[in-house]
Amino acid sequence: MEGKLRKNIPTLIILIIAGEMIYTLPYFRNYYYDVFLTDFHLTNTQMGSLGSVFGITCLISYIFGGYVADRWKTKHLLTISLIATGALGFLLLLYPPYPVLLLIYGAWGITSIMTFWVALIKAVRSLAAENEQGKAFGFFEGGRGASKVIESALVLGIFAFLSKQMSEKVALSSVIIFYSVICVLLGIIIMLLYKDPSENHSHDRIIEKPDNKFKWDVLWKILKMPTTWLAAILILTSYAMINSFYYITPYAHAAFGASTIIAAALGYFSQYCRPVGSFTSGIIGDRIGISNMVLIAYGLLAAGLAALILLPGKPSLILLLLVFIAIVYVAMYALQATHFAILVEGDYPVEITGTVAIPLMIIGYSGEIFMPIIAGACLDHWGGITGYKVLFTILLGLTIVGFITALIWRKVTKEKRLEIDLHRKERKAS
Repeated sequence: MEGKLRKNIPTLIILIIAGEMIYTLPYFRNYYYDVFLTDFHLTNTQMGSLGSVFGITCLISYIFGGYVADRWKTKHLLTISLIATGALGFLLLLYPPYPVLLLIYGAWGITSIMTFWVALIKAVRSLAAENEQGKAFGFFEGGRGASKVIESALVLGIFAFLSKQMSEKVALSSVIIFYSVICVLLGIIIMLLYKDPSENHSHDRIIEKPDNKFKWDVLWKILKMPTTWLAAILILTSYAMINSFYYITPYAHAAFGASTIIAAALGYFSQYCRPVGSFTSGIIGDRIGISNMVLIAYGLLAAGLAALILLPGKPSLILLLLVFIAIVYVAMYALQATHFAILVEGDYPVEITGTVAIPLMIIGYSGEIFMPIIAGACLDHWGGITGYKVLFTILLGLTIVGFITALIWRKVTKEKRLEIDLHRKERKAS
């Protein structure tokens, strides 16, 4: 197993790019909002409903994604998802009417989540040994962030050039073609390059003979494991921040008098912090233990949030605000990189990743539903700067819950962590 991740770096790079590019088609309309609205002849309400339909099918897909991931081969799921997503993208070139757009966005919720996301997590886990899971997911999340920065700059350049030389509609069509072709090509590459992990896991404690078929008895065993619920709480408490960090932008504008451009730059700044947090989390996590890295990240996140709450809203302190925001962003993405890397300490075999993901995703990702409601209620009830600070206080509370949960996790997983640490020392000595 030694050096397993290093041998699989080419495959990991492809999975990183695929994990970023498959979501460009469902979300690119937000970056070219006005052009998309005009060329597809939509109202703002209709535009918003495209996101709602996508969100609804994503929620349903989170529930069933684990079942699908453990029922069919990972390679087939990834390939079909990418090619189907790209094919649906080509349909946009017909500039179909609104009802057809709703169907396309609903279908994307299935192809990018139900048949893809958990299978992707399972694939990343399979590329690394037990003592390399932190690096695998750190590089995965950091790589997705870096890919996003490069991809958005490249596509924006293409759009700007073509809209100036030809027309905005031609430029928009070019963006659609670019994203669709890349998705299809990635699907083909994964079919040729990725190999499903061998079924040599007779030593696993939960299952004796993986057969890529979903087993309800395995799900029942997983639900009875305390680590399952602890991992779900860890995802829930950290993902709440990921769902809410964009409120920092209007807060900087309201409390510190940041200009619209500076406030927007703070939002984009998160994508530059993402690789830093993810890469660092992965590398350090494999050296000191994933759960130790989780504790450090929660501590940094709590410190950053507390600073945002206590820092006086003076324009002269905006540079200090930037430092605290950077701490929040780095810690936030460091935690995101550990969401599935930490499963190795819970002693979950790779083959049942999909089954494990069912309760984790239902509970952990529920923040997508309740955090916008909580944030809106805070801003409506208290208004202005006070509303933002109340929201950040709630997030600080959740962060503290996450920190306490990580401490409990360490106590529950002590035996497995000692085993992983022993293997790490043996490999260093050999």
